[in-house]
Amino acid sequence: MKELLKRLTISILLGANLCTILLLWTCIALTYVSPDVCPRLSLLTLAFPVFLIADLLFIILWLLFKARLAWVPIAGALLAGSYILDYCPLNPTANHADTDSTTITIVSFNVGHMKDDQQREGLLTFLTTTDADIICLQELSKSFLTNHQEWLDTAAYHYLQSGNDAIITRLPILSDTISIPYPTRSNHSTACWIDCHGDSLLVVNNHLESNHLSPQEQDEYTNTITDPHKETIKSSSRMLLKKLSEAAAFRGAQADSIRSLALRNANHPVIVCGDFNDTPISYTYQRLARQLHSAYRQTGLGPGFTYSRRSFPVRIDHLFYSKHWTCHSCHIDNTVTTSDHYPLIVRLSKKMH
Repeated sequence: MKELLKRLTISILLGANLCTILLLWTCIALTYVSPDVCPRLSLLTLAFPVFLIADLLFIILWLLFKARLAWVPIAGALLAGSYILDYCPLNPTANHADTDSTTITIVSFNVGHMKDDQQREGLLTFLTTTDADIICLQELSKSFLTNHQEWLDTAAYHYLQSGNDAIITRLPILSDTISIPYPTRSNHSTACWIDCHGDSLLVVNNHLESNHLSPQEQDEYTNTITDPHKETIKSSSRMLLKKLSEAAAFRGAQADSIRSLALRNANHPVIVCGDFNDTPISYTYQRLARQLHSAYRQTGLGPGFTYSRRSFPVRIDHLFYSKHWTCHSCHIDNTVTTSDHYPLIVRLSKKMH
């Protein structure tokens, strides 16, 4: 009887492990399917870290109690290896070697509609310390730059702004703002051409579809975690599913448009950055990562959360670059508290052909 119970327990655990691996692989498969095909199912990708942690715990479990079965979760993780590294890169140190006069620093930052002078001054102080060559800001008020023209002149910056997104640069601007048409309720992407050491560089600044969760709705979600009640969980879940799936469908089409723009200009250096409102295990991120390189994937360490307010610790701000560049570092500065996002600071240098 005891032996029968033991075999039954192992069978149940093995079945649970296989289900976990299947769910892990399903998350990966969904990154190939546009969210507008099945918006709600696409949200399963948000649970990728949960399934990954469960699989890693199974490795420990089998090593302790049934070592010969440890190959099952190990194989499951290995077959998802590149996606695990997308979510949690393991680059021990940034590559600062061989930087030269072609090396540029880019900052991408969702500044979050700064509401007071302290936040605005904090942003200027931060940007001044980065000494960036190109700055891409999202959710920036239309009056901010015109009200700080003296700072722009002192730092020798030019800028283009479209709506609440701005591209600020010390390098000469070669074009007017290029609008990128795609389906959206209120978000958008903008681009321009910049003269980067004698070459035409396309910079695309993005703020992809927001989930449109009000502070009250975000608090409601937080309360379901900290103080769960059946009815609250049911109503909150319905609301979240509806809003997240609607936004995911928009972002899928938006990612397609941005990728098409990058493909049309594949012969030129390209930088695509901003607030994508999607994690590394998503159609949005992977659609671009399969055409361009992700700066944090190449040089980052750990999950690297760029948004961690209200119980939503995720990396949704990204910077992608074309084959013309070498990435030396991608740093998420979590000491900057002027916004609900953290800025990305990336150093790239042009490859010499």
